[in-house]
Amino acid sequence: MNTGISAVILNWKRPENVARIVSGWLADGFVTEAIVWNNNPAAPFRHGWAQIVNAEQDLGLYTRFAAACLANYECILIQDDDLAIPVNSLRVLYEAWRRSPDVLHGIFGRRPAPDGSYDPRNVGTGEAPIVLTRALLAHRRYASEFFKAATRFETIQRDGRPVGNGEDIIFSYTVMQLSGRMNYVHRLPVSELPAPDAIHQRDRTAHLAHRSRLLRACQDWLTSDRRAA
Repeated sequence: MNTGISAVILNWKRPENVARIVSGWLADGFVTEAIVWNNNPAAPFRHGWAQIVNAEQDLGLYTRFAAACLANYECILIQDDDLAIPVNSLRVLYEAWRRSPDVLHGIFGRRPAPDGSYDPRNVGTGEAPIVLTRALLAHRRYASEFFKAATRFETIQRDGRPVGNGEDIIFSYTVMQLSGRMNYVHRLPVSELPAPDAIHQRDRTAHLAHRSRLLRACQDWLTSDRRAA
C-alpha cells in the first residue's frame, strides 16, 4: 500500500473556505496531495499547491468521485467546504483506515430510522451504514465503483437537489456491498466553517424525503444482493 493521502474537495460558492482548507492541509503537512474540483464556471479557482479542475459547467456532487479517480494515493480524504479537520483528528482517522481500509471511516454518520427512513441525527462512535462525505477516508478503488452503482439509482437521483444529492448514501452502500462489512464512524473534533445556502437549510422537508427514498432503494439493493449470494 502506498503511503500518503490524496484530499478531494469541491468548490461552488465558498472559495474562501476551500482556500482556507487547502492551505491548512499544506501547512499541517499530513495531506500529501490536494485536488479541488471547481463546479462554478463563473469563478475559476486558483491555488499554488493544489491540483485544480475548473469545470465549464456544474457537474454536481458526483464530481468528488471523479476527482478521486485522478488521485495518486490509495487513501482518499473527501471533505466538504463547511468544516476544517484538525490534524490530530485526521491522524486518528488515518490510523483507523490503515488498520481497516476496506470500509469507510468518517466523522459523521447516519443509521436508518426504525421505519427505514432517513434519520438526520448523527450517530456516536461505532459501526454505521452511512458515512457522510462531509469528512471521510476511503480507498481509491471505491471511487470508480461508485459510478457503476450509481446507475441503479438514476431515476431517484433526477429529483436530487443539488445535482447528486445523496451521493454519500450511494457511496456508503456501495462500499458495504463490496466489503461485506459495516462502515465506521469516529466522533472527532472538527471546526465548523460558514455555510450559507446549505441545501438542508433551504428545503429540509424535500431534502429528507429524497434521502429517505434513496436510502430505502440502497437498502433493498444491499439486501437483495446478499440474498442472491
